[in-house]
Amino acid sequence: MLSCKEVAQRASAMIDGELGAWQMLQMRMHLAMCKGCARFVSQLRTTRDLAEAAMAADASQEAVDASVSAILSRLNDGKPQSG
Repeated sequence: MLSCKEVAQRASAMIDGELGAWQMLQMRMHLAMCKGCARFVSQLRTTRDLAEAAMAADASQEAVDASVSAILSRLNDGKPQSG
């Protein structure tokens, strides 16, 4: 099984779809068991999504706002509700 350090080193390649089938399986197995790494990869995906939304030069401001709102909604879905 991969170590947390190896997962961190391969996380960008994973979210960019650059890993082979065996490497992807190893990553998924680790992420299924390690909530810290799963959270890290999720945050990395969110960062990538926000950067892509911000750099969409040909997108209208409304489309960028909608993308950012969708990403923020995903983030809020993962937070525990205070009551």
